[in-house]
Amino acid sequence: MNYPIWGLPAPGLLIAAVAIVHVFISHFAVGGGLFLVLAERKARGEGDEAFLAFVRSLSRFFILLTLVLGALTGVGIWFTIALVQPQATSALVTAFVWGWAIEWTFFAVEIAAAMVYYYGWDRLDARTHLRVGWIYFVSAWASLAVISGILSFMATSGEWVTTRSFSDGILNPTYWPTVALRTAVAVGLAGLYALLAGSFVKDAGLKARLARWTVTRWIVPAAVLIPATLLWYLSAAVDAGVAVAETLGAKGGDAGALLAAVFSSSAGGHPIVRHAAAVTVLGAVLLVLGALALAGLRARTYGRVEAGLLMVLGFASMGASEWVREGLRKPWVVDRYMFVNSVRLPASANGAVLEDPFTVEALGERGVLATARFAAVPAGYRPGFPEFEGLEPEARAGIMAEAGREIFRLECATCHTQSGHLGIRRLVEGQGVAAIEVTLDSLALPVTADGEPTSWSDPQVRLATRLGRRMPPFAGTGVEKRALAIHLARLGGDAEAGAADSVSVDMGGEAFETYCTACHGPDAPWPIADRLHGRSSDEFFELLGRLNEAQEDMPPFAGTEEERAALAKHLAGLPDPAPEEEVTP
Repeated sequence: MNYPIWGLPAPGLLIAAVAIVHVFISHFAVGGGLFLVLAERKARGEGDEAFLAFVRSLSRFFILLTLVLGALTGVGIWFTIALVQPQATSALVTAFVWGWAIEWTFFAVEIAAAMVYYYGWDRLDARTHLRVGWIYFVSAWASLAVISGILSFMATSGEWVTTRSFSDGILNPTYWPTVALRTAVAVGLAGLYALLAGSFVKDAGLKARLARWTVTRWIVPAAVLIPATLLWYLSAAVDAGVAVAETLGAKGGDAGALLAAVFSSSAGGHPIVRHAAAVTVLGAVLLVLGALALAGLRARTYGRVEAGLLMVLGFASMGASEWVREGLRKPWVVDRYMFVNSVRLPASANGAVLEDPFTVEALGERGVLATARFAAVPAGYRPGFPEFEGLEPEARAGIMAEAGREIFRLECATCHTQSGHLGIRRLVEGQGVAAIEVTLDSLALPVTADGEPTSWSDPQVRLATRLGRRMPPFAGTGVEKRALAIHLARLGGDAEAGAADSVSVDMGGEAFETYCTACHGPDAPWPIADRLHGRSSDEFFELLGRLNEAQEDMPPFAGTEEERAALAKHLAGLPDPAPEEEVTP
């Protein structure tokens, strides 16, 4: 909000596209460095000149891939995040300026060592050449260790939210499991890339030795280490407050429940994250099974097609896992500091709350349109002024809808498009303004670790989100919330939304429109007609009082007792579905 907005639909997808390619290469830059050193030592120790020649040719491929394409995609990440998330980028640079300096120092050593290693094959003696290789690997791994601290900080900021300490930020609750997990992944990718390079080898004996060594000493160990370190990471993340089970729609937090949720069709949780987790698991399992089959059955004869398929599986699994990691972090871009739409939480120093116009509470008082420096406020939008309030209802609603469109751009467009990725149109189709306002009120609420209500200024704040969708709260005034609701209702098909208050329905129908339509309207995912079952108004009244007990994915009824009674009568008066239709309890 403090910077101009780059008008790209679903800009997060651009970050994902660049980052996944970079991560797939950068982890090979770490694991591949270790592979080159150990493979060279093995070849020299065994006097295997053919294997040594392969390692030498692999080093050329390694240099070109990691130092050229890896560097380009690394710069690409900085370019895209600076455009898409400028406030988050600024916060990370400010908080970790020494971390970036340390990482860039290691990166400079890494580049120099890589070049000396490649050009030193005929210029250095064997011992010195290996030492240079070790220098490369250590500096590459150190670079990974620093970056892992910053990435893990974004999901679990730990004590940094109160201390603002560099060490608390880097050594956050998930730092060590993140380093261990990414190191294991780097080892597995080293074997995978080596298999691909080996597919170009014509010597069947060399190819067989290479395939068996890479599978048994690199891919299989990684297949053991990755699940172990992943469980360590998930356990640490849960302890730090990351809503792993909620995001995946799991019944519990143990490994079995999480795995079952990944392959379920749960109504709760985040479907995209769950599907990405399924791709991660299936891709990894198929990769390991394929590598074992290759080493056991086609070690001497495998070709580029088999190796290429394994690379595709590795890329898909790793790319999906990065998507899951990002999904588990949502709706934060930095845990308990900044949401994905750049809205921040109140910060304090030495017990005093720092002044910040972009916090949830500040935006709720002053308004997002009045605060965002590059907001395109529609002409005539002056709520509370006579010249605005005196307009004809249709004209006033039109201006409100334009203001709502700008609020959507500022607060929602980071994740949502109108009809494409995470398209909002289908989510609000057929909904009225009142129903959308209720949904906006319940997107995210501040709670303690025990689920009790708290304030946004609580340093240990957690989120209670609607249906586990992990969205940030609406931040703005009541008028801005209504403007956004009008805009969304018009996107959903009501061209006259906001022109007049709904007075054509009784209290029960209005309560249904407000509290139920989003999920149980005629075109919603769970139409109410399929759930009536001939219940009486008394039965509906009793059911409305225990919604989250009857169905844990449902929020409790948020209306008054009078609205509850009227809604029960309204539901009892609706016609039952046809007898032949299959109904859901």
